[in-house]
Amino acid sequence: MEFYVDNPLTYPKRQVHLDFHTPPSVPEVGMRFSKKNFQQAILAGNISSITVFARCYHGLCYYPTQIGVRHPKLHFDMTGAMIEAAHEIGVRAPIYVNVGLALAEYEKHPEWCARLKNGELSSGSYVAEEPDLLWPNMCLNDGSYCRHIYNMLEEICQRYSDVDGLFLDICFKGGPCYCKECRKGMEKLGLDSENKKDAEEYYRKQHIAFMKQCKKILNKYHPNSTIFFNSGGADIHLPEYHPYSTHFEIEDLPTVWGGYDKMPLNATFFSGTEKFYLGMTGKFHLEWGEFGGFKCKEALKYEIATMAVYGAGCSIGDHLIWDGEMDMETYRNIGYAYRYLEKIEPYCYGGESTATVGLWLSSDAEDNIGTSMILIENQIDFEVIRDLNFGRFEIVIFPGNSILEERELKVLNEYIEKGGKVLFAGNALIEAKKFQIDCGLREPKKGIVGGDYILASKELNVDIPKSPLYSYLSAIYTEVDDAEVYALVLTPYMETPHNKYIRHKNLPYSKDGKRYPCLSKKGNIVYLSHRIPAIYSLYGSIYHKRYFMAALNLLKPNLAIHAEIGAQGRCRMIRQSDYSRYCINMTYAIPVKRGKAEIIEDIFPLHNVKITLSVPEKITKIYLPLRNKYLSFTYSDDKCSFVLDMLDCHETIVAKYEE
Repeated sequence: MEFYVDNPLTYPKRQVHLDFHTPPSVPEVGMRFSKKNFQQAILAGNISSITVFARCYHGLCYYPTQIGVRHPKLHFDMTGAMIEAAHEIGVRAPIYVNVGLALAEYEKHPEWCARLKNGELSSGSYVAEEPDLLWPNMCLNDGSYCRHIYNMLEEICQRYSDVDGLFLDICFKGGPCYCKECRKGMEKLGLDSENKKDAEEYYRKQHIAFMKQCKKILNKYHPNSTIFFNSGGADIHLPEYHPYSTHFEIEDLPTVWGGYDKMPLNATFFSGTEKFYLGMTGKFHLEWGEFGGFKCKEALKYEIATMAVYGAGCSIGDHLIWDGEMDMETYRNIGYAYRYLEKIEPYCYGGESTATVGLWLSSDAEDNIGTSMILIENQIDFEVIRDLNFGRFEIVIFPGNSILEERELKVLNEYIEKGGKVLFAGNALIEAKKFQIDCGLREPKKGIVGGDYILASKELNVDIPKSPLYSYLSAIYTEVDDAEVYALVLTPYMETPHNKYIRHKNLPYSKDGKRYPCLSKKGNIVYLSHRIPAIYSLYGSIYHKRYFMAALNLLKPNLAIHAEIGAQGRCRMIRQSDYSRYCINMTYAIPVKRGKAEIIEDIFPLHNVKITLSVPEKITKIYLPLRNKYLSFTYSDDKCSFVLDMLDCHETIVAKYEE
């Protein structure tokens, strides 16, 4: 079965990830499995790919294995039966293998487990309600246990003539390993196991060796198949791991894993890799392993539509009940979402980004998340900067904790000399107590411990309190050379040591203390002395978001698209040059907190949404393909404007242009 995985456009985009982690105490495994039921569920779900299981996190296998430990209550080749059933109806079936957890192997070979520096087992709790239930992490540093995994992968690849792909789970958990094999390995390479940096270097090198070998085994038998390493393989902060996966599966359960704003940032990063990427959510109300938990079908539709808006294929997680019978209600819900996805696929994939704003990734997640949140809540499309491609953007943003190497800095300065615009914040672009670019300021230094205050000038024209606004995190204090200052830092009333008790959350501002530049501009460079994105991510103040946008607007961004759909709206436009058209996709829903979960219940439509396009081509027609409806539009100052009558959860708009 050929899926041409090197071409993201042809990769199946409607996937189910079928979990199956089954303890050995289960009376009988798979007793109710049937090909008919399995196929009925796939068809009801409108699924094009389903990830089936060969080995779970108990370390138990679901096929006749001579290498691993077969589930003691399984009496047939369940893995093979699922693959056969899927292939019979033209559906892809990559194989899941858990490599990072293996209780059955741990009991036989405790020496295969990862160890902490003190010799204790490296372990983690995978059941939130039972924090004392710890699962040992297996050592994936290309040693004895890894050779066991290699043999198992060889066995799987030889057993099945048509392996579509491998999904290797729980990779790279727990940090550096200090087991006997790893200590010997470090010594052999001249690394000191007592040195944290050396141990981390060995950890990365050995993981790369592990990934290379797994991929080599798969390619030996099935060269057109996919492979993905989960729990690290799609981490935007681990780019050294990315070359070894054929594609990326961005695992995200927005109800309990940090909300609905994580996926867009990850998607914009992987959109620049030229590999296929998909978002992975779950059918569950809460999280993996939840039997009988259901997400509202409208929420599921919203989630998959948002994935598609950001160019990601879609994967929905399910957990098969131990007797092997597929739950048809689950697949009716999935089918509701995936039938809609099938309709919008032509307008979501296979286009070029029209983003004019680029984001340089910080080493701090809060800076990245906060910047992404602010931009998407203001419907500003952006892309994560890769390969120093500053020139494709009108504006580049450097959040806090962004430092450039000499080569990178040279490219940035060339970009600025050609008219490129830069916004940076906090301790970004500061090295050795000096700014890395000429921003009209000097002598940057850390502010006081704790937060200080922001006082915006009238010239900034931003809707925030006219009195000083508490920052929550302190600024970088600087002196002015030749920058324009649009806001000031006000220091607290006094500096108070941590050991002095004061019955307040923070100290008031000083009316007579020294003031520092807070928001400044020199030419096309704007600097915010606070880590405003991190502040927004951590504390969620609307005024800080408005303040950041006021700073961005000083650079007068020319956006390819602007839609007035409020903070909960999401908007992205792509250019499909093969069809001489722009495709605009928008979603709207309001997540609310219910207990420990963030849910979407009521989806209310927006009416009369104003949209403006600023593109080089002449727009000739605008229509709604899902409603077979044309929209009228006007031109003014080379900008095309029109009104969308209704945005109900999701809408696709096509704007045709003249060549």
